[in-house]
Amino acid sequence: MTGGRLNRYMLFQTLSGLGLAALTITTVIVLVDFVEQSRAIGTRVDVSTFDLLSLTLLKTPSLLETTLPFIFLFGILTSLFRLNRRSELIVMRASGMSAWRILTAPMIFALLAGIVGATALNPLAAAGNAEFERRRDALMNVRRAIGVEQPVWLREATTDGFTVISATTLEENRQELRNPVFYQFAVDDAGIPRLERRIDAAAATLENGFWQVTGAIERSPAAPRLQLGTITMPTLINRQALFERARSPEGVSFWDLPALIVSADEAGLATQRYELRWHSLLALPLTLLAATLIAAAATLRLHRLGGAAAFALAGGLAGFVMFFFQEFLGSFGATGALPPITAAWAAPALTALIALTYIASTEDG
Repeated sequence: MTGGRLNRYMLFQTLSGLGLAALTITTVIVLVDFVEQSRAIGTRVDVSTFDLLSLTLLKTPSLLETTLPFIFLFGILTSLFRLNRRSELIVMRASGMSAWRILTAPMIFALLAGIVGATALNPLAAAGNAEFERRRDALMNVRRAIGVEQPVWLREATTDGFTVISATTLEENRQELRNPVFYQFAVDDAGIPRLERRIDAAAATLENGFWQVTGAIERSPAAPRLQLGTITMPTLINRQALFERARSPEGVSFWDLPALIVSADEAGLATQRYELRWHSLLALPLTLLAATLIAAAATLRLHRLGGAAAFALAGGLAGFVMFFFQEFLGSFGATGALPPITAAWAAPALTALIALTYIASTEDG
């Protein structure tokens, strides 16, 4: 078997295993999310099964992006374990082919799939989530102003109660709320809130420690409506919290993240969470390669030597360890305890090196 034919054959086997893993994992997550949408939406409004299914399908790209490393882990495990049981790996090795030649096609495909996942699947997932929210609001009769992406609800404690702030939208670049309404509540000794006053405004801009409110109109139960004009209102909400409320890192496309990071940094805002998301997407090819190498290290042991199933199970557990280690480091990266580049790249890099070392030791002794 020539190198080209071997690569084509291994690519076919890889795609077969990945297709089976993707079909299985996708079916499970679609069913689970469908049940979740039925519980969250179907119990509140009268919607058809088709509407619930369409909502679930809109979230599927995002769910697939999250589970892509597991698809590669179990897909490569399936394809190589199947080749091992059919003694095809024995034939390949007996003909003088090294493990590196056998794994060339799966490794190259993992790198290419990681690039496509970051540059194409991620923007599709971000667009799907935005459309999901739009359709969900339409089904639940949530009214929004034309051109508004997302209504805003904020809450903060005060000395004698709390304030609830609603707005039609948030202009994150200017830290400005459009058409805000401030509901100020007082809480009595029994813990019962009482609305003291309501302030409607045309806009409210967040400054250092206060809201600059324009076009303010005050209403209270015991007094007539009062035109206040431009006023300031103290607040404990900071610019960082407002920025993160407007733009979740998971909701920003791969192609939009660099510009968002630059603009936020120029505005003096913390960008660790967005840099972590950016580097996590850049590291996706390495993450898929690490999952592929874990699967290879767990299944290259010849079936006739025994223990192949136990090694495959150990490979699956190793993949979960890599995932949780990456999430663990990511939590430190999001808080600034670790540089985002370290938090995103360390887990897949270490896992790939360990798997490569193991394969090299079993291959070359």
